[in-house]
Amino acid sequence: MPLLSALAFGACSTITESNTKLSNYGAITITGKNAAAGRATARITAVFFQGRSATAPNSALQQGDQCAYAFIDSTTGSATGSLKVGDSLALTFAGTSVAMPYSTTFSRYEPAIGTALSYAVGDAATIGILGVSGAFPVASITVRLAEPIVPGPLVIPAAGLPLDVTWNATNDATAAIILSVRYGATPTAAVQNEQIYCALEDDGAFQVPASGLGAFLASPNALRSVTLIRWRSQEVRPDASSLAHVVSTVDTIVRFP
Repeated sequence: MPLLSALAFGACSTITESNTKLSNYGAITITGKNAAAGRATARITAVFFQGRSATAPNSALQQGDQCAYAFIDSTTGSATGSLKVGDSLALTFAGTSVAMPYSTTFSRYEPAIGTALSYAVGDAATIGILGVSGAFPVASITVRLAEPIVPGPLVIPAAGLPLDVTWNATNDATAAIILSVRYGATPTAAVQNEQIYCALEDDGAFQVPASGLGAFLASPNALRSVTLIRWRSQEVRPDASSLAHVVSTVDTIVRFP
């Protein structure tokens, strides 16, 4: 599924909502990257499908901190759907109307290749679903876009000390943070293959406990990095059997000196 749940939320099940009676589902993903002058650029895709149940991540439920070890899955793929809900979606992105036609190749909706989607803090995206009888009803959903995330300085701690991670907080209860501390699991590792995966409040600071840093400290320095992701989600239920869900993310990768 083309949602943030693909980022290993199995370790953080308390931040998802299960909807067991849904039959029609729309998943809209807005993926942002930091850009110059406090802005971000983004790409957006939307897929629609049917199923007996759906699990949707909810950023408003992520108002606590939790971490787990996890393997790093480097597998990539493209989001594909199974329902067509009109020839296009009506997208308003940061106040600008953008064409979002249906792609028969991938059974999904997305702007044309090369379309520039740029936004600033406080901007929003609204997606209008035209609807098709028997596939998905008419609906509209708006999400405030995840603000550019700016990490503070990172220092590899001495043994016995925590790893301090800081960033520009929003202190917004609709936003949350994913922290991935990546490294080689053994001193002879050749690739990043393990991570300390944390779901956090967007309050600007977190200490990874010293007790969990053994493998990180033993890893080759070239394999150590931190990924920070800010995310915000929204959902709408246009009828009793349908759910549209949108998630906006923005991320950055930091290498240790």
